[in-house]
Amino acid sequence: MALTPAAIHSKKAEITGPGGMFELEPVTIDGHSYSAYRHAPKTLVDVFEAARGHGDLEFMVYEGERYSYADFFAAVDALAATLQSEHGVGKGDRVAIAMRNNPSWVIAYAAITYLGAIAVPVNSWGKAEELAYAIEDSGSAVLVCDQPRLDLVADQLQQLGVTALVVAGTGAPGGRIQRFEDAVQAGRGRGYTRPEIDTLDPCVILYTSGSTGFPKGVLHRHIALCQSLMNMFYLGFLLMELEGPREFRGGAERETPLLTVPLFHATGLLSGFLLPVQTGQKVVMMYKWDARRALELIQQERVTGLSSVPAVIQDFLHHPDFDAFDTTSLIRVSAAGAATPAGLPELIREKCGEPSRSAGWGMTETLAVGATMSGAVFDLSPDSAGLVSPITQMRFRDAQGNEQDALTGGELEVRSVTCTPGYWEKPDANAATFDDERWMKTGDVARIDEDGFLHITGRIKEIVIRGGENIYPGEIEQAVYELPQVKENVVFGVPDDAMGEELALVLHLNPGEALSEAELRAYLQDRVAGYKVPKHIRFWSEPLPQNASGKLHKLKTREMFLEAL
Repeated sequence: MALTPAAIHSKKAEITGPGGMFELEPVTIDGHSYSAYRHAPKTLVDVFEAARGHGDLEFMVYEGERYSYADFFAAVDALAATLQSEHGVGKGDRVAIAMRNNPSWVIAYAAITYLGAIAVPVNSWGKAEELAYAIEDSGSAVLVCDQPRLDLVADQLQQLGVTALVVAGTGAPGGRIQRFEDAVQAGRGRGYTRPEIDTLDPCVILYTSGSTGFPKGVLHRHIALCQSLMNMFYLGFLLMELEGPREFRGGAERETPLLTVPLFHATGLLSGFLLPVQTGQKVVMMYKWDARRALELIQQERVTGLSSVPAVIQDFLHHPDFDAFDTTSLIRVSAAGAATPAGLPELIREKCGEPSRSAGWGMTETLAVGATMSGAVFDLSPDSAGLVSPITQMRFRDAQGNEQDALTGGELEVRSVTCTPGYWEKPDANAATFDDERWMKTGDVARIDEDGFLHITGRIKEIVIRGGENIYPGEIEQAVYELPQVKENVVFGVPDDAMGEELALVLHLNPGEALSEAELRAYLQDRVAGYKVPKHIRFWSEPLPQNASGKLHKLKTREMFLEAL
C-alpha cells in the first residue's frame, strides 16, 4: 500500500470501525455523547493491576537504583497502606506530589490512585508561593515531596494543614514532617482496603497557567487517562499497519525510554509513566538533565527513545562527545512542546540514522490528545501538528464567534472524552471556557488542510510557551510594577531557536529614577521562578505605545522590539 493521506484514512476507518482493534463506540458523560475506544481500560487501577503480571521484569533505573515491576508494586502497596491507616487518605481526597522525577514520584502516584484519591502533581520548578497555592487550592492533606520542595513550604505546613512525606530528607522527622522511606517500610505487609472506583471518578488535578495569570487545577477522570493511553496505542498500531513493525537495534531488546520530561506534565505522566507501565517498558530516569550523562545512559541501558523540548534535543545532539558513545539503540527521537528550530529534523537524521520522528498538538485540558503523528506519517506533513485523533472533535470560529470551515480555520475549539470536566473550583473560568455542549475554547488559531492534518498558526492567548512551559506574562509584569522606579512595562514572547520562545521585557522608568538590568534581574529571581525571568530586557527612554483606549499596546511594542533586535 502506497503511503498517501488516502491510504492512512482508509486504514484508520478499518481499525476504528466495527470489529476493529480500536473500534469506536458512543459514551455518555454528564448527559453528553462522545466517541471512545470500546476496548480501552476502564480505570487506572485496571491498568496497574494488569501490569503486576510483568513481575520481575526491570521497570525503573535511577541513579544506580533498579526496580523490577514486583519491587515497584510492593512499594506501592506499602505506601497505600500507610496513607490509608496513618493519614486517613480515602476516596476523593487530594494528595500533592512535588519533586524531581524519581521512582518515589511514580510509587506515590500509583498508591494514591489505588485508594481512589486524587493525585495533585505540582510544578517542581516553581517558587514557594506557587507550591503553597497548589496545596491550598486543591485542599491536599498530604504532600509527597523532596527536600528542596519541603524547604520552600516547611514553615507553612501547619497553616496549610498538610503533612509532608519527604523523599531522601536531610532533616530529622517530627511533627508534620515524616520520611517517605519510613512510610513505605511501615506499610509493608499491612494491607489496605481498596474502594470501588468508577470510570467517571476523578483521579488527577494537573495545574496549568491560564489567561487570568493564576494557575488553575485541571481535573481529569479515569476514563480520560485510559482513553488517552488507548489513543497512543492507536497511533502505534496505525503506523505498524502502514509501514510494518519497527525493529530494535543496537542491542536493545525492548522499549526503553529515557525520561526527560517532568512527570507533572500531562505528556510526562502519560508517556513517561503510565504507557510504560501498561506495556512493560523499562524507564531510565535522571536526577537532572546532563547531555553527557544521557549519552552514557543510552549506551549503558540500550535506550530506544528520547523525547523532549527542542533545547534538550539540540544540547544532546551537539555535545562534543556525542560520537564517542554508542547511540545506535535509539529508534525514536522527537522534539515537542515548543516550535521546532530550523534544521533540527535534519540534525536528528544525521546523528541518529533515521529514527522515527513525531509531532502533535494537545493541552493539559485535553490530556495531550488532539492531533499527533510519527514515523512515515510525519514525513507527509512535517510542518503540521499531525492527524486529528479519532476521539477528538474540532471546530473553528472567527473573531465574531461565527463557525468557519476547517480549511479557513480560526480559533480552535475541541470536544473529547479526554477533555477535563472543568477547572478545580473555578466556576468563572469554566463558564468562559466551555459552552453548553462542552465545546472548549483553546485560545489557539488553527486550520485543517485537505489531507486532514492540523496546522497551528497562532495563539489568541498571551501565554508564552518556553521550552514546553506555559508562562503568563501578566505575572512578570505585575512583579515588575512593584518596583517604584517603573512606570510602564510589558512582557511578551519572541522566537528563539533553542526554546521555541523566550520572554522579552520592555519597560519605561519614572522621571528621575534609575534601575540597572542587573538589579532588575536580581529582583525578579526572588519574585518569580527562574525560567520566568525574561531573557531580553530593554529600557526605553520614551513612553511605551498605547492603543486608542489608552492601554499599553503590547503588539506594537513587540513589533518595535523585534525591529530593533
